[in-house]
Amino acid sequence: MESKGKAAVMTAPNKDLEIVEYPLPKVERGCILVKITCCTICGSDLHTWLGRRSSPVPIILGHEIVGEILEMGEGVTYDSGDRKLQLGDRITWTIMDNCGKCYYCREKGLMMKCRHLKKYGHDSCANPPHFVGGFAEYCYIFPGTCVIKIPDQLQDEITAPANCSLSTVAAGLEAANLEPFENILIMGAGALGIYAAAMASRYGCRQIIVTDVLDHRLKFIRRFGATETINTRNLDEREVIEAVRELTDGFGVDVTMEVAGVPSLLPLGLKCLRVGGRFVEIGNSFPNATFSYDACDIVWRRLTIIGIHNYDTKHLQMGIDFFLTMTRDVFPFNDIVTHRVSLGNINEGMRIAESGKAIRIAVLP
Repeated sequence: MESKGKAAVMTAPNKDLEIVEYPLPKVERGCILVKITCCTICGSDLHTWLGRRSSPVPIILGHEIVGEILEMGEGVTYDSGDRKLQLGDRITWTIMDNCGKCYYCREKGLMMKCRHLKKYGHDSCANPPHFVGGFAEYCYIFPGTCVIKIPDQLQDEITAPANCSLSTVAAGLEAANLEPFENILIMGAGALGIYAAAMASRYGCRQIIVTDVLDHRLKFIRRFGATETINTRNLDEREVIEAVRELTDGFGVDVTMEVAGVPSLLPLGLKCLRVGGRFVEIGNSFPNATFSYDACDIVWRRLTIIGIHNYDTKHLQMGIDFFLTMTRDVFPFNDIVTHRVSLGNINEGMRIAESGKAIRIAVLP
């Protein structure tokens, strides 16, 4: 086995990532060393790279990761679904490593908010084991991480975005208590919106309305269950609300899910809800994403606002075992990755992602 590996390291916001070599770590008990085969670029990677949210540096970004087990520490035997693990298995894993013992882990069931949380692609890589992000040749998995063995029928590029986008959407729809025959408005037709539309379709929703400002994304998302699409670029708020109500017998939608990451969309999304509607906020995962709204409307119309950040292990398991595996012949998941770059061309991939031209970009070490 090689003694060193390469990683694309961010040393400052708005600066090209640098290719750096680090020594491979000794694999301790309960840990796994993975040879990365694919990592897709997530919107939160861009937020960090562009300085929209603070991050320790140096850092290896990337958390939508798939790889092969290169070495397993003592005590590693099964994945989180109780499937036996062995060298060479393809796996993915939760975005975070949690302690399982703190107040949030044990008392409140919020493992994603563990007081001792480590997040892949979010923490400094300055100290060993260094390989704690996806834009690299290797990744070191800690004992509190939930690992999932990937079914043979799912390719790497289909599976990688499940690690964040699909799992987060699954958590959001569960929190919204989405039911069959309900109507949903999805604000944003990127990867999160695509998975939301596909899952809403399988939930049995009547109207799956998607808004965006890019026609090519709106056209693409119709292949994933969207029943209606609205380009809002040249529409004012009143026109959008009227269009949504016309599609829902004058009532408004049961659920709005915001996944575009645009704070000004929240008031519009709330106004598109029916009385008693639920608003799920996912996209604005960066500081100072402020908006103004009349609280009286929330009270009088009995609205519910739900924030979702990260997910539980069951949502990743659900996304891979039940959703991707069961619907791989229903939806064209293999088309979600629209661009591919090598680790050496990572900066080109980041710029394409920033442009909005891609749905997901795969970094292939």
